[in-house]
Formats: sequence, C-alpha cells, structure tokens
Amino acid sequence: MMRLFLVLFSIIISSFAYGQSMEAYFNLTRFNIPGERPFIDVFISFNGRTVSLLDGAASIESTIIIRDGEHIIDFRKTKVESSLLDIDSIPSDFVDVQRFLLKNGKYSIEVMLIDLNYENADTLKFSLPFDLFFSGNQVGISDIELVERIDKSEVENLFSKAGYQIIPFVSDYYDKSRDDLIFYCEIYNTDKKFGINEKFLVVSQITNTGGEVVGSYRKMMRKESAPVDVILSNFNISELYSGTYNLEIEVRDKENNLIKSNSFRFFRNKMMPFKEADTIEYVLSGEVLFTQMIPDKEVLLEYLRSTWPRAEQLERNIIDNQISASTTEELQQFMYTFWYKRNPKQPQEEWDKYHDMVKMVNKLYGTQIRKGYETDRGRVFLQYDKPNKIVEVPSEPSAYPYEIWHYYHIDRYSNIRFVFYNRDLSTNDYSLLHSDMRGEVYNRRWEAELHSRTTPMNNIDNNNAVPHIGGRAKDYYDNPR
Repeated sequence: MMRLFLVLFSIIISSFAYGQSMEAYFNLTRFNIPGERPFIDVFISFNGRTVSLLDGAASIESTIIIRDGEHIIDFRKTKVESSLLDIDSIPSDFVDVQRFLLKNGKYSIEVMLIDLNYENADTLKFSLPFDLFFSGNQVGISDIELVERIDKSEVENLFSKAGYQIIPFVSDYYDKSRDDLIFYCEIYNTDKKFGINEKFLVVSQITNTGGEVVGSYRKMMRKESAPVDVILSNFNISELYSGTYNLEIEVRDKENNLIKSNSFRFFRNKMMPFKEADTIEYVLSGEVLFTQMIPDKEVLLEYLRSTWPRAEQLERNIIDNQISASTTEELQQFMYTFWYKRNPKQPQEEWDKYHDMVKMVNKLYGTQIRKGYETDRGRVFLQYDKPNKIVEVPSEPSAYPYEIWHYYHIDRYSNIRFVFYNRDLSTNDYSLLHSDMRGEVYNRRWEAELHSRTTPMNNIDNNNAVPHIGGRAKDYYDNPR
C-alpha cells in the first residue's frame, strides 16, 4: 500500500508492500539566480528506522524525472546511502538533495524510490506538477525553506546558501518536541523596485487559517535593497498549540504598502496545558461525553486509527504520532472533538454511522495482516463514501486483477476514477495504482503498469499498455459501466 499526503510541495510517501515499510519525505523549493536561471532544490529525507540495512548502511536508488509536458527535460538516477552504523545503533534519518537548473515554465516531477537492500522491494513513486516563474524586473520571493540545522561554512555544495550550510527540515509537521521554527528564503530585485541601497520592510508572521496574526508571532526587519536579499530567521513556537498555521513573508515599502508576499502552511501538534483547556470549545462543563462510555484504551486506540481516512491533515498527524502515548482521558476527549466538529448536534450518531461503514469495509477488504480500513480500497471507501460504480476484473490477458471505481461527484469535482490492482495475486489487498482525484496518486503510466504482469516495462516514456486481445481497462476507465 502506498500512502501519499500532499501539502503544497511537501509530501510523505510510504509503502508497506511485501513487508516493506520504507518511509520518505519529499520537498521541492524554487529559487532564482537573477540574471541567470531559476532552479529547484529537491529534498528527500528517509526515515532511518524504516529502511533495510546491509552491513550497517542503507542504500536507496532514487530516480527523478523532470518533464515539460511529454518531453523529458532532465533525468537523474542516483544511489543514496546512509552512514555506517554500529550494530546497536538506532538508524538515523538521512537526506538527499538534487538541484535542477530550469527555465521559467510549467513542469512535472516524477520520483521513484527503491530500497536496494530489500529483496523484491516495491518501488515507491509519485508525480507532482509545478510551475516556475521569476520576473527579471519585479520583486520576487523564493519558496520558504524550513530548516533543521544551520552552520556557517565556506564549503560549497548543494546544501550551501549565502555562506551557510542549511540542512532542511523536510516536513511541515511540528510536534511537541520541536519549539524552534527556523526558515530561510530569498527576495529578488528590490534594487530595481526601490532603487539602489534603499530601505524597505520585510514582515514575517504566523497566521491562523482565518488570516489573523497569532499572538506575538510577528517580526519586522529593515532591509537594504539588493539583487538578492537573504531572510534567515526563526520563531520560538513553544507557546503555539495544536492547529493549522501559515508562515508568511511580506515585502513592504517605506510607507508600509504590501509589494509581494509568500506563505507556507504547517501543522503544530502540542496540546494546551490542562489548566488552560477550559477555554477550548470541546471541553463542555458538566456534560458526559459519549466517548467516556468507552473506558478501554485499546478499544479507543482502534477506533481512532479507523478514523484516519476521514481526518484532516493535523488530525492524521496526531493519530500517526501521538495517540499511542496519550492517556485514556485524552483519547476520549480527542475522539469526542473529532466527531463534534463534524456534527455538533449529534456527534455520537455521526460516529455510529461511520463505525458501521468501518465494520463493512473490514469485512469486504480486510486481509490476514491488515484491517480493511488500512487498505487502499478501504481508505478510499471511508474517505469518499461508496462509489457509484465498480468494475471488477479478476482476469484479463497480461493484466493483474484490478478494479475501477467511478464517482459521479466528490465535493466540487466530477467524474472521478480510482484504479486498484493486486500485484501479489494471493491476497485481497489491492493497491491504488492511479486516480484523477486531486491529492491522490496520479500515475500517467497506469495502464502500462497494470498490464506489466507478463509484459516488461522497458520504456519509461511508454504510458499505454502493449495492445493485446481482451484488454478492456482503458475502455472501462473512459466509459465506466
């Protein structure tokens, strides 16, 4: 199973196919060299605890393809290796960075990762469209790069910027252990806008989803115009509690008029101290919450894990990283809050209705090693509800068993399809191969991969299956039954 979460240009990819459990974090940032060419930095951070070690080291094959429409602009295959570890050491995360010089334009990036130390490892892959545009005369702001660590250095490499070695924080999720948000960006062409050596303002701030500045998280810096102005700063977020926030950078003139801005969304997971929690909406004085009637912690944990498909990104991060260490009371409160947000009048009824779906999904899609809600079909069913049409094809020449699900509408989107296939042939676990739903796995080569059971895929530009008698997948996809 591949899980992919898309938040701006930050992606988490993980695969559990064939017993593998590699997890990687991807980030793409756009910068400019005035008078020359723009470029992108591509960062992939590997969770050291989820990769296979051979003689104390990890070895990952990374393939990155940059496309302009159907044309390959750049192609790079590298072997990413971690440092050697003692046998008793805890594997640490390691980062790969690649830089691509490009022209202004619209592109897509495709990434394929495979653990070379794991026999028969599945390939983790995804694609992402992006655009790149920097004016030669107007004020511009690069993407905001979150920073894990920074050191002054004269050594030039792909981690170097403005005389510093900048090790990126390849995520958008800050848990309770991270109280320092460090960020880096560049501002271009202020000399052409304001004149040489003129003063201007740079405002950095943290805002909530309503656009309001949170507390005192606002800084103003006076800068002097130049072809490139470097912004390297930080916020102590120890007093910033759980929520979805924006880190914003603004360029303003001396009269405080906004000239240019850029932002980056991030998630904070840190519970408010209990003594302050009586101001939170979900703590209802004197009311017995329906979740308090579930005293068993293991049952609560199972219920909360099953809500993952319906959860927002922050809630998913909490479910993935925090609930196991929470108390029974905290779990009861979190579960109540979850369903209260979705149905303030009848939160228990909302949960009961969803729980019935979970039980059905577990029965339909569960395997010997995975509950139904943990599979790709179960997750899609619970997240988007029952599809309007399902085409099941257990046997087709050269193809793996597959299903094509068709939704008439999902939110504001129409005519949405999901393609699932079963590569191991021996279980009931179908992986999501392709979907045209925004935020889901988009695989332009899905038909070729579906029919690769007996047909080798030697041409990375071949998107379609080799023609064969009895092949109906493309017809089923284009014309749902």
